[in-house]
Amino acid sequence: MRDNILSPRLKRRTVLAGAGLLAAPSLIRPAMADEQIILGTWGGDYQRLQMENIEMPLVRKLGIETVPDIGDELPRAAKIRASRRLPRGQMDVACVQAVQAYALAEEGLLEELTPDKVPNLAHVQAGLSTPTFVPHIWSPQIISYNPERVKEPPTSFGDLLDAKYNGKVGFPDPNFFYVMMAAGLFGSGSASDFDKAKEIALKLNSNGLRLYPSTDAGGPPFKTGELDVGVMWLARIAMWQNAGIPVAAAFPKEGCILYVSGMCVPKNAPNKAAAFKYLNAMLDPSAQLGFAQNMGYLPTVTNAPLTGKVAQQLALPSPAPKLVVPDFAVTSKALPDIADWWKKSIQHT
Repeated sequence: MRDNILSPRLKRRTVLAGAGLLAAPSLIRPAMADEQIILGTWGGDYQRLQMENIEMPLVRKLGIETVPDIGDELPRAAKIRASRRLPRGQMDVACVQAVQAYALAEEGLLEELTPDKVPNLAHVQAGLSTPTFVPHIWSPQIISYNPERVKEPPTSFGDLLDAKYNGKVGFPDPNFFYVMMAAGLFGSGSASDFDKAKEIALKLNSNGLRLYPSTDAGGPPFKTGELDVGVMWLARIAMWQNAGIPVAAAFPKEGCILYVSGMCVPKNAPNKAAAFKYLNAMLDPSAQLGFAQNMGYLPTVTNAPLTGKVAQQLALPSPAPKLVVPDFAVTSKALPDIADWWKKSIQHT
């Protein structure tokens, strides 16, 4: 899953730079529209696990076929905005992060989601959902490091600025906005302090920051020795460990920015009834546990307890780290400007 905005041009890329960059073209709705939904989603592991844990075992039993429209989050949100005046939109369910969902809701583009429409909303953990957004997965952002090469684990985002890591710090470019929030949190104590975050990002960049085109591409460099430290979700650490990549998680003392991804339904979705059923299946305990076991993201529902190895891998340390939920009202408005600044000041330099 590409956890944030995938950018068209990246610098200092690895041989994996071409992986997963092609977005699917706009899809034509098949004739049996009442039995199908268009799902705007990411590609890679995320879309595969949607098929394996939500669609095949649950949604198809309801007589609903899912047609994926694979792409990146910004173009997906742009589609919703572009079709706002059409009686029938271009998708039924859109996979977005909480920050993007907040922005779309502020523009009045999303359907209200209630337990009568999505019954499993009754089991969603408090604080993760909004009236128009159903959370699917969440994970704390941590400092990633190779324990074979880094003997003293980092304790703060600021450790990434240490000269000993010059040219050995990196992360997936799609995650830049969350990294900027982490930089602001370290720099001033506020995840919304993007002025301070810019200062820190420029320092990282001048030290030889490495960027990767997708979240999937961010793990192998720890195995090849290209990276020693980085910024990532706890979920991916578990996934990469299971793939034999030498990587571990360190929880920054200033706090961990919380990543929440989920789904929403555009107001002009052509098949809302089927879309609500898909969202309900997404919150089913079996689907939630499938994502935790295979992708490392924590369930958003209270009736899907983790057990065994995955429970150990995803357990938070004691004492519990500070978990910082972004101020969506601020960050959703800041995102376009920060994306433009990042492209001009970091990506293309």
